Amino acid sequence: MRRIFNEQLREYCSRDYYPWHMPGHKRQRIETFAAKGPKAGVEGLHETGFGFDLDVTEVPGLDNLHVPEGVLAESLAQLPQVYGSVKSYYLVNGSTAGILTAVSALCDRGDTIIMSRNCHKAVYNIVALLDLAPVYLYPEMMEPYGICGSIIPEQVEQVLREHPEAKAVIFPSPTYEGVISDVRTISRIVHRAGSRLIVDAAHGAHLEFGAGFPEAAIRCGADLVIESLHKTLPCYTQCAILHVGTGEINDRLTAVSADCRELTEQVEWYLRVYQTSSPSYLFVAGMEDCIATMEEWRDTRMMEYHDRLKRYRMSWSELQALHLLTAEEVQNAGGFAYDESKLVFCMPEGGPDGESFCRELEARYGMVLEMATLNYGLAMTSVMDTEEGYERLDRALQEIDRRLAGAAVSSQHSSHAIDTLTERSGRMVFLPGTALKMKSGMTVLSEAAGQIAADYVTVYPPGIPVLVPGEEISAVQKAYIMQCIETGLTVHGLKWISQGEKVPCVEVIRE
Repeated sequence: MRRIFNEQLREYCSRDYYPWHMPGHKRQRIETFAAKGPKAGVEGLHETGFGFDLDVTEVPGLDNLHVPEGVLAESLAQLPQVYGSVKSYYLVNGSTAGILTAVSALCDRGDTIIMSRNCHKAVYNIVALLDLAPVYLYPEMMEPYGICGSIIPEQVEQVLREHPEAKAVIFPSPTYEGVISDVRTISRIVHRAGSRLIVDAAHGAHLEFGAGFPEAAIRCGADLVIESLHKTLPCYTQCAILHVGTGEINDRLTAVSADCRELTEQVEWYLRVYQTSSPSYLFVAGMEDCIATMEEWRDTRMMEYHDRLKRYRMSWSELQALHLLTAEEVQNAGGFAYDESKLVFCMPEGGPDGESFCRELEARYGMVLEMATLNYGLAMTSVMDTEEGYERLDRALQEIDRRLAGAAVSSQHSSHAIDTLTERSGRMVFLPGTALKMKSGMTVLSEAAGQIAADYVTVYPPGIPVLVPGEEISAVQKAYIMQCIETGLTVHGLKWISQGEKVPCVEVIRE
């Protein structure tokens, strides 16, 4: 057979594209970056097949990731010293495995879980698998960008009063766009209510190592925290870490220790369920190397990284048409804190949408951003970015900004999107797990309002479901999905039928 994907991968990586997206290694080897400094070029790029010489799994002398007793146990024992956790675990199946494990460890089938409506689809999947009853938290929306803000502690407290039976609370912090919630305060509220706190910190693996960045969630009293090492650190795609935190269940150390012991036993059992039985030790070695490297770089390259970000952010604050989201704006909108490693370029009123902006950056300038929405384009940075990369992005932004400003585009920020999350969420008629098992059929999207969704529809990235099984589809949801399709965003979960031209359809309940 032809190596079709291999050929395409090699061809793509040979182009002069700069990756303003995950994974955080930015296609550079750590040793090359360290040896040549932040101006290292293409000679540091990974090649297809790199690492085959280290790609082994559970052979004699290398221990067993699922039941570590030797060298892996020693490696894992170092992680709490780095993170301040009770225990931490390498994840070879990504943050998804960590989320599935965390929820399963705290919730039994049919339990109530409190979750933010902007959780990743992995949370919705485990809610459906366990037939959990979700109660939603709605972050404030940052208008006019359509960006989800922080989870408000007072809202968590109110929902817990209304649902004292809830076994767990889960939300993302930081979000894809870098918005951070007050995890410490929320943790105290959750534990006073007798519940447990899970934080999806997939986008915050770098926070632990960064002078000038907000505090990491594992330091703020959460019970379980999941971080994707590969998103913002120099590590292989699919590598993540799960932390068991000390929590704040009560002040008696013996009780906390006993509780943590029970929790870690549950976590370890479910990790054996959700992770592959043939873990890649290349991934494990990469994670250990990544964390060891970041420990060494705390006071050196991480400080250089933060200073470079600050310098370019200051320059980009002077753009006339494009607008770079700031920490001050997030906090003025009620947000707790902001991770400035995320570069959110908001589109001007009357200007291009985020997708068109990202397409132009790629086609004309070789700058590939992480994500586009109707309102903005998102560039993800990491400690591995080079000065050359920043300079190239700066030149591209300055040229685009001059053109937009010269075309007399208003400097007022865009309002391309329907930007109230509560309006984008339908009324729950059936639990997601129940709805997925019911009889369903297709209906044309334009006629779907008022019907009940039988499957997920998700704009990806960021992977937050617009439609959830069991929810009544609102006219606003329908309009939002159609707008995303027309703009060219990637929408998962649609079916297409031919009526002269392809027409989008969704699965709805027929019972």
